[in-house]
Amino acid sequence: MLNETQFELTEETRSLTIKGESRLFPVYRIPVDDIVYNRQNGRIATWVSEYESDNGQLPDDVKETNAIIEKFIVNSNPESFNRTKINIDRFGQNNPAVVLKNGVVVDGNRRFTALRQLSQEKGSKYAYIKAVLLDQNDYNSKDIKTLELNLQHAVEERVDYNPIDRLVDLYRDLIAEGHDFSVSEYAAETNESEKKIKDDMEVAELLVEYLDRIQQPLMFHIARQQKLDGPIREIHRMLKKVSEANMIDAKEALFMGLQTLDGDVTRKIRDMKTIVQNPTTLTDFSSKAGAIYDGTEKYLGEEETQKAIRETHTVNIPTDLKNSFTSLVENTIESGKIKSAQKAPIEALKKALDRLDDVEINAAKRMNESDRQSFEQYLDQIEGVVKQLKVDVNAD
Repeated sequence: MLNETQFELTEETRSLTIKGESRLFPVYRIPVDDIVYNRQNGRIATWVSEYESDNGQLPDDVKETNAIIEKFIVNSNPESFNRTKINIDRFGQNNPAVVLKNGVVVDGNRRFTALRQLSQEKGSKYAYIKAVLLDQNDYNSKDIKTLELNLQHAVEERVDYNPIDRLVDLYRDLIAEGHDFSVSEYAAETNESEKKIKDDMEVAELLVEYLDRIQQPLMFHIARQQKLDGPIREIHRMLKKVSEANMIDAKEALFMGLQTLDGDVTRKIRDMKTIVQNPTTLTDFSSKAGAIYDGTEKYLGEEETQKAIRETHTVNIPTDLKNSFTSLVENTIESGKIKSAQKAPIEALKKALDRLDDVEINAAKRMNESDRQSFEQYLDQIEGVVKQLKVDVNAD
């Protein structure tokens, strides 16, 4: 346990809002060797997931775990980390961190990491971190998490949060068993609308469902590796226009798309809209894709496949299944375009008829003589066009 009487008190203070009350807290200089990373830090959620998939739980030894998590902090956003490190080296630490008396960092993991590295590279000048010291016994876990959300979701920090890690954090706080927050509480602490939070919850649930589908439950690092944030959000938008009766087939098609489509996956998923949002097309597509789905499910269930996924942290569907699905998608989309083109003349006539319905007869009756002549000329032209269309359509 850290004791503030052991540390140098600075002249700085930091304002924090905790338990609904804002107050100024004193800032101390605490040796970086006394600090411990927060294993539950949302910014590194997928990195911890990846490590535990490969190696089991993080070590109990604090030094070992700190060394491991340091790499996660750097790799999660190397550019931002390097900026922080350079700034601290040039100008010192400007923004105090927040640390619990058990040594765990609540806010300031990147600053802590930069100082750890600088102290090793340049000596004792960087061996201390300026931080507020909170007694975890004065607050429950929800109080601490609320503070963390409030600090880490500040406007200037949001851009640094990997979108998949953000979804994982939201999943833990609002969906997973034993979660602490209601939607309204979470929205307030993250300065987001409740609608946005509910939408993000649906995306997070969709991501969890996809990982279940590929038989990798809660292996969030796979989603990060596949860069699924854009595609999974596109799927979420598309499914809003799919009926409940067709939802299973639509998800199966789109999840298969996530596993097999290359290149700009978000765009290619978006192109599947004409498949999943047309009930007739979707039924036909699902029937043709049945063997591909079965083959993929069997492949994902094989022990050798599971081992490969654990080692590579990605899903590689066999080429024959991948090519078969890609061809089916492309052929179905192309067929839909042809059908749309074939119906284009009908759509044009419907639009023309809708425009004629806009003609206000009473207004036409009140037109002056010149306007009436123009009106009747247009009617004659329309009548002539209609007659000619009938002749052309029926011509051999």
